[in-house]
Amino acid sequence: MFDFTSGPYTGVGTPQQSIGFPAMLDLESAREMMAQVPESTIFLGVDGSGQPITVDLDSESPHILVNASTGGGKSVTARSVAAQVAAQGGLVVILDRKQHSHRWARDLKPNVSQALSPAEIGNALVQLGKELHRRNAIVSKFRGPVEDAPVGPRIAVVFEEMNSTIRELKDLDKRLPEGNYRSFDAFKDVLLMGRAVKIHVIGAASLATYRDMGGAPIVESFGTKILLRYSPQAWKWLAADCGRPVSAPSEAGRGMTCYGGRAKETQLLHMTEDEVTEYILASPKAQALAHHMSILRAPSIWRSAVRGLPRGRS
Repeated sequence: MFDFTSGPYTGVGTPQQSIGFPAMLDLESAREMMAQVPESTIFLGVDGSGQPITVDLDSESPHILVNASTGGGKSVTARSVAAQVAAQGGLVVILDRKQHSHRWARDLKPNVSQALSPAEIGNALVQLGKELHRRNAIVSKFRGPVEDAPVGPRIAVVFEEMNSTIRELKDLDKRLPEGNYRSFDAFKDVLLMGRAVKIHVIGAASLATYRDMGGAPIVESFGTKILLRYSPQAWKWLAADCGRPVSAPSEAGRGMTCYGGRAKETQLLHMTEDEVTEYILASPKAQALAHHMSILRAPSIWRSAVRGLPRGRS
């Protein structure tokens, strides 16, 4: 008569009662589940019953915030998300003040671009803001469904150490002459208007407070929040809508995924830097995009990856 194997508590574990989590969720273990998700969906990891935890960038949450203390796995999670966007034929833009969080990206131009100084990051955000407005103009004139508008490939913006970098950008913005489109304004535009034109921010921060991030609208724009090695205060600030505080899981790669007022303990996907590179290079969609973006001017690693691709394919 009764079936108690599924319900609202299925897959919800605690650090004291972890039910069926793998010690680590590597690429080979997750590859089959990753292959089953739609183009707009990101595979984040699995819950305690082995069920996939995913987020749809189009219909659920256009932006993802990864909050963790130093060494907590922010960059690992961010690169696993970025790899999936790139493998589906999207572009990745990495904003990395530390300059070494994503070394795997160095050889993946033109599909993956990096900005590694405050000035470069400011320039990148302004360019992204202008691209956002270009795409919005296309959507406004398009007569069909918004999701079918020919805006171009999906763009994932991996923004490392957001809290400290935003402080630097605000200082730089003050030095620009009046009337310039400033980096922080562009960042806000991307967060508030990016979903419809397929521009998404994967933000990483050590403690994403309203003050450091530029206000509540910035933080609340991230519909999905992933917390690793977090403090009770971090839960209070970022996940209060997901229920009573839960102690941070102590296992490597284990965190809490908060979306839609619910938190689920999640063993997050762990892709090494080499795996990310190989995963993207092996993707026909990524190869086609690289070819379309003038592959002859790209590094040799891409020329070899697209060898044999028919001319004109995109």
